[in-house]
Amino acid sequence: MRPEHRRIRARCGLLLSVGLLLSVGLLLSAGLLLPAGPLMPGLIPAAGAAAPAPARTATVSIQLPVSNAVLPPGNGAELANAQCLICHSAEMVTLQPPLTLKEWTAEIAKMRNTYGAPLPAQQIELLASYLHGIDGR
Repeated sequence: MRPEHRRIRARCGLLLSVGLLLSVGLLLSAGLLLPAGPLMPGLIPAAGAAAPAPARTATVSIQLPVSNAVLPPGNGAELANAQCLICHSAEMVTLQPPLTLKEWTAEIAKMRNTYGAPLPAQQIELLASYLHGIDGR
C-alpha cells in the first residue's frame, strides 16, 4: 500500500472513532444512555428511554392423527411395520414414488445415518427388498 493511502486510511479511521465517541457522548449527556455496570459491559437504555417490547410467547398444542393402518403383507412387512411406522404413516410409505432396490437401500441408509432410525444394519437388505417389492420399479 502506498504511503499516501495509509495516511488517508488512518485519517478515516480516526474520524470514524471521533464521530462514534461524540455520538455516544451526546446520547449520554441527553440522558438517553447510561453506562452499564461492571457485570454488563456496553451501554444500557436509560430509565426514561422506551423499553423494548416483550417477546410474545404462546403455548400451542396439536393432536396428531391416529392410524391403525399397516403396510401390505409380504416378506419383511413385520420389520417394516415395526421400523418404518415409528416415524411414518403406512400411507406415507405406500405413496412414495417407485424406487429401485438401490434407491430404497440409500433411503434406508439415510434414515439410519442422518435421522437415527434404530434399524440394525443387518436388516437393511430385507427392508429395502420389501419396500421395493410393494411398489418398486
